[in-house]
Amino acid sequence: MEQFAAVFGPGPSALESTIFDYVMNGGKFLALTADSSFVDLIKSTLHHSLGLSKSCFTHVNSFDEMVAMLDRESKDKFVVCLDRVIPGVTSAQAIEKILSLNPEIGIIVVTQEVDQHTLALLVEQGAHNVITKPISIASFTEKLAFTIAPQGRLGKLIDRGKKLIASGDWGEALIVAEEILSQKKDSAVGFMIKGDAYKGLKMATKAEDMYKRAVRSADLYLAPLKRLAELYEQAGDRDNLIKYLYKLNEISPLNTQRVVRLGELEMTSGNTMDAEAMFERAMSLARREAAEIMSSLSARIADICAECNPELAAKYSKKSLDLRGDAFSLADIATVNILGISLRKQGKWEEAIREYSRVLAVLPDHAGLMYNIALAYSEGGHSAKALEIIRRALELDPSLPASGKNIAFNIGRIFQKGGRNGAAFFKKAYQQDPNDAVIWEAWRRAQLQTAAQSDDRSRADR
Repeated sequence: MEQFAAVFGPGPSALESTIFDYVMNGGKFLALTADSSFVDLIKSTLHHSLGLSKSCFTHVNSFDEMVAMLDRESKDKFVVCLDRVIPGVTSAQAIEKILSLNPEIGIIVVTQEVDQHTLALLVEQGAHNVITKPISIASFTEKLAFTIAPQGRLGKLIDRGKKLIASGDWGEALIVAEEILSQKKDSAVGFMIKGDAYKGLKMATKAEDMYKRAVRSADLYLAPLKRLAELYEQAGDRDNLIKYLYKLNEISPLNTQRVVRLGELEMTSGNTMDAEAMFERAMSLARREAAEIMSSLSARIADICAECNPELAAKYSKKSLDLRGDAFSLADIATVNILGISLRKQGKWEEAIREYSRVLAVLPDHAGLMYNIALAYSEGGHSAKALEIIRRALELDPSLPASGKNIAFNIGRIFQKGGRNGAAFFKKAYQQDPNDAVIWEAWRRAQLQTAAQSDDRSRADR
C-alpha cells in the first residue's frame, strides 16, 4: 500500500482549486486497480501537478483491502477510482458495498472501452463518473473535480437540492428546484428534485407529473424512469410498472435483476412466452457477468505467475482468454501478452503466434500485437516473416520504437536478422537509455556496418 499527502498549493485553475480545497478539508482518494500506469497517472496528477503527497492517496490491490479501509475510515470523505472488472465481484456488488459503507463517497469507474449500454448500467448502479483509458492528466483532473463538486452556479444549486432531498427538507428542496428551473426552464434534474420533494410530501400525482416532465426533457435520463416505476409499484399499477421497466430496459438492458423482475411480471400476467424470453435473457447476462469475473481472476493469477512460473502463467492467461470467447477488447492485450511471453519462454513460439493471432483477428490494427508476433517468428528462426510483420506494425504505428527501449532494440534486431540495417532503431533505443551498454554496442556495430556499406557503394561507383 502506498500513501501520499497535501503539502503545496495547486495551480490557478478552478478545477485544481476544487481538488486542493477538498484535500485541505480532509478529502482522500483511493484507487483499486491492477493498472500500474493508471496509478502512475494518479500520482502525477495529485503529487506532481497539484503538489499533493502522502495521505491524500492510497492504492490498494484487492477488493477486501479497499472495503477494510473504507470501513475503518467510514467518517472520512473519499473519491474512489476502481476498475470496472474486479476479480471476485461484479461492478454492481462493488459499488453497492462502497455506498453502503458511506453513501457520500464519489465513485469513478475505470475502463478501457465501454459501450452505451454498459455506461448506462454503471451510472444506474451508482457510478458518479466513468473514465475511459487512456486519459490525460488534464482530463483526469477534470473528472476528479466534477466528482468532488459541481462547477458553476447551476451545478451548485443542483448539489444543494439533492442534499436537501437526502435530509428530508422537502419544502426547501422545492424552493431550490424552482430556482434551478428559473435558470434552466427544461432542467431534467430540476424536475427530478421537485418530483422527489412532492413524493416526500406524499403528493404522488404531482410527483408523477414532475418525473414525466423530467423524462420529456432528457429521454435517456434513467433516474425519473426509475422513480416512475417505483411510484407505480407502490400504487399497484401493474401496466404502467411494466411499461416503465421496459423503457428502463431499452436504455440500460444489462441490469439482470430488472430483467428477472420483468419476467416475473409477465409470468403473473399470463404472458408465458414473454416471461421465458426475459428469463433466458437474464441467464445470458448472468453467464456473461460470471465469465467476466472468472476471466479477470484468471488474468490476475497469470500476472502473479508471469515472472516465476511460465507454465502456470500460460495456463491461467489462456483460461482468461478462452472465457472471453471472441469478445476480445483492448483490456485483453495485457493478458495475451503474458500468455505469449510465457509460451515463448517455453520455446512454444508457434503456439504463441496462434494466441496472438486470434486476438489480432478481432483487433486487426493493433501494432503491439504484430510486434509480438514478429518477435515470435524471429525467435523461431523465420527472419523474413518477422521482418515482413514488423514492417506492417511500423506502418500502423511509426511511434512504436519510442514506446520503450527494449521495443526499439528488438525491432532493430529483427531488421538485422532479416538482412537489413537496424541502426535507426538501435539509435532510438540508445536515446531512451544512454547508459545501457548492450544497446550502445548494438548501435556502434550498426553504425560501422552502415559506414562499411557506404564505402562499398563508393568503390562500386568509381
